[in-house]
Formats: sequence, structure tokens, C-alpha cells
Amino acid sequence: MDKFINWLGTSFAPKVAKAMDKKIIRTLSGALMANVPILLLGSLISIYNLFAGYVSFLPDLSPVYNFSFGILSLTLVFLVGYHGAKEYGFKEYGISTGLIALMMFFMVIKPTIENFQFTVSFGRFGGSGMISAFFSGIVTIVISNLYFKLHLFEDSESLPDFLVRWLNQVIPGIIVLVLTTILIYWCNIDLFALITALFSPLIEIGQTYPGFILCIFIPVFFYSFGINSWFMNPITSPIGLAGITANALAFEAGLAPTNIYTANVTFSVIFIGGMGMTLALNIMMLRSKSKRIRKFGQISMIPSLFNINEPLVYGAPIALNPILMIPMWINGLVIPTIAWIAFSSGWVTIPHAVMNVNQLPFPLCSFLATHGDFRVILLVAVLFIVSWLIWWPFFKAHETKTLKEEMGE
Repeated sequence: MDKFINWLGTSFAPKVAKAMDKKIIRTLSGALMANVPILLLGSLISIYNLFAGYVSFLPDLSPVYNFSFGILSLTLVFLVGYHGAKEYGFKEYGISTGLIALMMFFMVIKPTIENFQFTVSFGRFGGSGMISAFFSGIVTIVISNLYFKLHLFEDSESLPDFLVRWLNQVIPGIIVLVLTTILIYWCNIDLFALITALFSPLIEIGQTYPGFILCIFIPVFFYSFGINSWFMNPITSPIGLAGITANALAFEAGLAPTNIYTANVTFSVIFIGGMGMTLALNIMMLRSKSKRIRKFGQISMIPSLFNINEPLVYGAPIALNPILMIPMWINGLVIPTIAWIAFSSGWVTIPHAVMNVNQLPFPLCSFLATHGDFRVILLVAVLFIVSWLIWWPFFKAHETKTLKEEMGE
């Protein structure tokens, strides 16, 4: 086992990290990170609406939710273009690249325009349009990057700088929008429907038990090697956001939500103490016989209460620690399995509105994320106890090893 762990840490993980450190991955991850405040804004309104449901005199703030979380694809497509320009070396054209991507996205969602009336399904601006937002942003980046590699006006002395700048903004836009026009309006290809159809199997798989487990376990697995889980977000975020969007539509239609893989469930029910379910380990460390472990436990405790476990993962450390990596993997399989059973059986309410409250302590964030379902508190207690039992023998082995090292110092 030690040889296997060593191979994973010294050979496998570095190769994966290098493979994932690509410009396009950094672009999409950066755009998603920059879009978090939009999700947070929608989450705050969702929390407000939770209380407004019990207090009749509070005003309706649903429009704030609709025009924040409800249009996240609009902000996302701009951010993909903007971050792509920075990653690919033409950051001075970041704003124009983002705007070109936004214009292409408007064409991709194919609104009908008659008698100066703009008509399109509002859902295409939100979670259901996320894949198309990625597509529009990536296409814009690729074409813009190819254009800037030509350096058409770089050495031009006859053209003033402002005109060169304008041309560098206009020409990529013309190419992108003309090509999109040919595909959508001349060839009559519904790109939005085509993109949705191509990625719908992935989204559907993510809402099955095997897909649910993989979407949680894979980030946990690589996190145990110190690789940030953001590299998975271009895959997992569309699945989760499409799921919560479908749940919202079902709830509005009087139907029961069915999609379990959402950020509400992952970050506010399963990841107790942070990715890898590390709160139990942190509490154990506070009472360790090892002075070094106890010190790290004290340093990491307050962040862990708010589900921030980077100090613990990198400081304890869990990352690349053969003894502590294994229980992290086990937690990444067992805990989501128990949660899946609870949600799929109807024991706990499946969320139907985005609640980005995972920076609140457990079980408060769980209670809010499931729209005030008190049963989730019992579920979180069960998950915590199971997590504790998984961590305990490995923690004792780690403690024994550390004590021997301290006595040898």
C-alpha cells in the first residue's frame, strides 16, 4: 500500500496536475470563481424567501433572485471571454472578447425577434444555458487567439494606435458573429438545442447514483494529493446548476424535485468541515497526545467550523499523507452514499433553489440549504458520526507515528 500511495503522489498526481494546468481549464475555472458573487446574491435572496414564507408582511424579492442567479449564464459567458483573453495573452482586449462572447451567446440561444419584440425562454439565461455559455466563450477565445497570433497590425506605422486597437476588437467579432450567423440562420442549426442534446447524457449521468458518487469522490481524491478541486468545476458545476434549475421548475409546477447532485447537497450537507468531511478529524486533533497535532488542530479549528479546510489539508497534513489520505477516500464514498439514500428515499427534502450557504457552520447551512427541513439535522448528525468512525483508527495510527517522531527529536 505504501508503494502504491508513493506512486500516486510522486508520479500519478503530478502528471494529472500538469495535464489539468491548461489555459482553457484555468479560463473556465477562473470564470466560475468570478461568478460566485452572483450565486451568493441569489443565495441570500433564497434565504430571505425562506423566512418570507413564514412572515407574510415581508415584500417579495423574487425578481432579485431571477435577475441574479436567473441570468448567471449571461455573466458567465462574458467572464469566460474575459478570463480567456488574459490566459491566452491578449488581456488588453479582455472586455471586448467578453462582449463578443456575450453577443455570440445571444445568437446561440436563438431568440425570436418580430416587430421589435425580443422573445426567448428566460431559463436559457440561467442554469440551462450554462453549457452554451461555455461553448460561446470557448469559440470566441479560440478564434480571437488565432487572430492575434497573426499579428496583422503589430508593426504597422501608418495606422494610429487607437485605430489598430479598434480593428483588433472589431475583426475577431466579425469573424465570430458571421460564422455563428451562417450556422444558425443560413444552415438553420439550433446550436442551443444541439449543445444541450450533446451534453444532456453527462448531466443525466451526474444525477444517477454512480455519477453522483463520481462527482464527489473524484475532487476529494485529487484534493488528497493537494490538487485544487476547481479543475473539476467545468464538469460538475453545469451538472449541479442544471439540476437545481430543473428542481426549481418542477417545484413551481407542483412536482417533486428529483435531482440530488446540487451544490446545496454537496457543500452544505455532505462536506462537513470542508471537502473530504474533515471536521471530525479536526476535533480529534484538539485532544491529541501529540503536541504538534494538537497545535495544528487549534490553528485549523475555526476555519473548519466554517467549512474551510485548506489549513488542515495542507498543514496536518492530509495531502500526500498515506495514513490520512485513505480515510478521506473512504469518506468520499461512504458519506455521499448515505446522503443519496436519505434524499432519494424522501427522508430529506431535495433542494429546489440555490443556497450558497456552505460557509455557515453545520448544521445551520444544511437546514437552510434544504429550505428549513429539520430532518436534515438528524442526517448531518449521522453523517458526522460515520465520518468520525472512519477517521478514528487512521487518526490514532497517525498520532502514534507522530509521537514516535516527537520522542526522537
